[in-house]
Amino acid sequence: MSNTKIYNWPFVSSMGETEVDFFTESFEDLQERSMKNDGIMVITDGWKDGEVAAILRGGVNARAVLDVLAATGVKHLKIFHLEERIREMEEVFLSSVVVPANALFDSVSVRWRRDASVADLVKAIGPEYRMLFFGAPLVFSELQPLYQTVKEHYSGSVTVVRGPHVEMELDESDEIYRWVRQRTYDAGDFSLPAVLRSYKKRLDKKVAVLLPSLNEERTVGNVIKTALEVQKAGLIDEVILIDSASIDSTVDIARSYGIPVFIHQEIRPELGSFRGKGEAMFKSAFVTDADILAWVDTDIESITPRFFYGLLGPLFTHPVIRFSKGYYARPVNVESSGIELGGGRVTEILARPWINTFMPQLSGYIQPLAGTAAIYRDDFQKMRIPVNYGVEMAMLLQAVELAGLWTTCQVNLGTVVHRSKDVIGLSEMAFQILQVLAEMGPYGDAGQSCDTLRRVYSAQRQFEIRSQRFKVTWRGYQ
Repeated sequence: MSNTKIYNWPFVSSMGETEVDFFTESFEDLQERSMKNDGIMVITDGWKDGEVAAILRGGVNARAVLDVLAATGVKHLKIFHLEERIREMEEVFLSSVVVPANALFDSVSVRWRRDASVADLVKAIGPEYRMLFFGAPLVFSELQPLYQTVKEHYSGSVTVVRGPHVEMELDESDEIYRWVRQRTYDAGDFSLPAVLRSYKKRLDKKVAVLLPSLNEERTVGNVIKTALEVQKAGLIDEVILIDSASIDSTVDIARSYGIPVFIHQEIRPELGSFRGKGEAMFKSAFVTDADILAWVDTDIESITPRFFYGLLGPLFTHPVIRFSKGYYARPVNVESSGIELGGGRVTEILARPWINTFMPQLSGYIQPLAGTAAIYRDDFQKMRIPVNYGVEMAMLLQAVELAGLWTTCQVNLGTVVHRSKDVIGLSEMAFQILQVLAEMGPYGDAGQSCDTLRRVYSAQRQFEIRSQRFKVTWRGYQ
């Protein structure tokens, strides 16, 4: 290993068990003959302590950037990638950058960007970082122009890395990243009703939107009105309310719109009846013969037509997709930290850790517990449905088990404002989800789960123990 020009460069002596040869040069003294070295060439204007980021496209040189950063002792890496228009180039990035980065560093953040140019990207992110790393361009004559372009907009240290002249075998093993890039959509991708109507006609499938409700008089009217607007545009065949014996005006409001209204406890009474959203979803399949079933919550305050376009669009335009799950920004009032945006508290504290531990192939799902979903009827009727909380996870796991990860997708439906639970309510929800997962072997410990949730309170040397039972009940059509 040699360091010919830059004396403050903190290379370590080896990369794990593999010795790596590095050759360093400054931009001022660089000659084309220097580029003929067989090792990794590092061209830099010096090392600066502080935050580091890499802007990478993919290929041998991008891969060499990772080796250099790992050899300097970097443990946590942020990578920026300008989204490629050519799908095959995205595959190169995933294979040559994302896969090895996760093996080399303790944590990796990959951010896909749509800036018009590298210069625009540098202007946007440059102030946050002391050093920026780039893979070298293809030929020597492009190197100095790249450096000058970056320096016009960035005052920190710039490093360009060129890897050895070897053919790189592309490893497509990281299915999670590929799935995220190819099966994550935005509702705006499906915002042309006339186009979607043409796809739906070609698909020749009947679609029912099913609206589970329980005391939602404040919001149910707008949800129904919006769904009927999309039905009038020709994308939905039926809009049906599945109520769970509301004691407010929910049912009267729904009937005022002229849609079919069913009380789930009264559907197929010979099958018995249970409380819970899962039970309402199970019973809903008996009141429609639609080929595609889509459930949308009725407590959403901010629903728009694009909500329905986005949820149904992937099933219309990609016949291989059989299950679509929505995700959305969820402004939630959290006393300790203000506004929480993202997957929700139970998702981040329970569901995501469980998925990454036991079912990592599903870790690309942004909101696995989101209740908005659409699925082909024949797939849904092959599933076991828990009657209460846990139905969303149970459906997701079984959808993948039935037809494979690539037949499922997720869609950004925008911002959803709805009620949130307190900590006790979230705890009970999480417990019921864990019960479902524990009984779904082989994902967890198959068999009967514990049905009692206990809480112990202590104050002034006195104890109180509270317990509540939550029984897991499964429904099925077989």
